[in-house]
Amino acid sequence: MQNNYSALIRIEVFMKKFDATLCGFYGMKNSGDDALLLSAGWGAKKFLGVQKVSVTTPMALSNKDFDTIPSTLVEKQRFKGENRFRRYSSAILSQFIIFGGGSVLHSASDIHQKIHMMKLSATKFSLALGVGLGPFKNVAAEKACVKFLNECRFVGVRDKTSLEIAQAIAPTANVHKTFDLAPMLLCREDFELFDVPRKGIAFNLCWSQVDDVNDSSNKKKITEVVEVINRLHLESNEPVYLLDINGHPIMGDHHLHKAITKRLPHGVVERHIEYDSNPLRLLQRLASFKAVVSMRLHGAILSFMANTPVISLNYHSKCREWCRSIGMSEEQQLSSENFSSEELLFALDQTINGNIPTPSLTLAHAVQASFDNWRLIDEKESDCFFRSYSTL
Repeated sequence: MQNNYSALIRIEVFMKKFDATLCGFYGMKNSGDDALLLSAGWGAKKFLGVQKVSVTTPMALSNKDFDTIPSTLVEKQRFKGENRFRRYSSAILSQFIIFGGGSVLHSASDIHQKIHMMKLSATKFSLALGVGLGPFKNVAAEKACVKFLNECRFVGVRDKTSLEIAQAIAPTANVHKTFDLAPMLLCREDFELFDVPRKGIAFNLCWSQVDDVNDSSNKKKITEVVEVINRLHLESNEPVYLLDINGHPIMGDHHLHKAITKRLPHGVVERHIEYDSNPLRLLQRLASFKAVVSMRLHGAILSFMANTPVISLNYHSKCREWCRSIGMSEEQQLSSENFSSEELLFALDQTINGNIPTPSLTLAHAVQASFDNWRLIDEKESDCFFRSYSTL
């Protein structure tokens, strides 16, 4: 009986097409998630020795670090549940799942899908890297998260609050404080960030929810930003750029940026920079600005990586946690819903003139903490797994 069971396991593993499936908000034309996908694919190859990787994404991706299944997901479902079906199909074809980075575990339905994917994969080696926890939508979401944390082989959370939540609800789970995955991109052998002359201020704004320009909170946001840009144009020689971090046709930043441009005289905005699918190219562009005002979390993270001073317009607890984790000055943190033009202008003036202290966390330490997502995995265990897999 034991021999028959072992033979079945060997057949199942042999039939697996991929070493791992990367599961995140990939393929949605979001530069932050593009950076996380590049980080996760590179890290899996470099630290875990995986060779073939599947990616759950609504579009075919091409990257030298991993192979993909074209159209693992589709943006327009042909039948109800098709996207979930395709996620599960990808999981069945994989040895294990890597969740993250950037995922925030707070919804019961989303967490249950992740648990199902782990169960469908061949091994018990699934990982969650650089993720955040909460705030949970309800008790069901918290209970689902407990199960997820206990079933994951390793969980790296990117902020202190997430670690505290994990320790409170799943004290025996293998959860460690790590960091966002993106900073490790600075160590890629094929990438070097060049020092270039800096000029101008870039603004990245987004919806706090899927809405339109007629929403009262968005009207206020537009009015305040228009006032700031007008003042900058009149009182300084710095060009102003509007920068799309998200290029999604529905949820993308261009809707808000176009609404702002329409409210400004011609020529006040130097350029509206559209979404770039290459996060490394975006990183180099961010290194060319004197300052960035970002509402997108990864607009702030990538600016930090580019050594560019950033003012974070926080719309979610994950933004506040990021600012806290790097020791960002309170003067550079504003509420996306309640900031005034005077507050933002003052913060920009102080930032550009070097009157605000730099974050207490150095970029070198951030990179090392990012690598902890991989280093803190039990090395003997992962080596043993891949050694046995490669002999089958």
